[in-house]
Amino acid sequence: MFSCFQECIFGRAKKSRSPESVASTIVTKILNADTPYSLHKEVTEELSAEGWSDAIAQAILRGLENAVRAGADMAQAASDAAAKSKNAAVGFATDHPAYATLIAMGILALLAPLALEMLGFAESGPVAGSFAAAWQRIYAGYVPKKTLFGYFQRLGMKWHWVY
Repeated sequence: MFSCFQECIFGRAKKSRSPESVASTIVTKILNADTPYSLHKEVTEELSAEGWSDAIAQAILRGLENAVRAGADMAQAASDAAAKSKNAAVGFATDHPAYATLIAMGILALLAPLALEMLGFAESGPVAGSFAAAWQRIYAGYVPKKTLFGYFQRLGMKWHWVY
């Protein structure tokens, strides 16, 4: 009862958080920040209540080190998963060559418009400074019929990569 009267007269006593708690909140904000401005604002607000201390700085450093180590562990797990996927794909291709060929052709058909665009075969003609423009210079302004260049340019004008 005495503490209730004391809070009414002197205000509520500020409860200090542990450095680990403050650091955990700050590390979470660092890892999930949308923009540097929002990060600065959120960290400043968090530290305005507690203030900087060596213990908080060291706890933040430990938290960031742990996050980097966890990322390294995740990278190793992703690498292992990629190796297992590769082995499974090679096994599938070995066991089912016809299906693998059909799948590869389908993937190539999906990626061909992107590849043509990246080489410079655009809807409006060869892109200046691209591989297609350099190839077209070989013909000195006249592209013969039924050449590979003409075929690629025609595909580039008709096929469109959907972003």
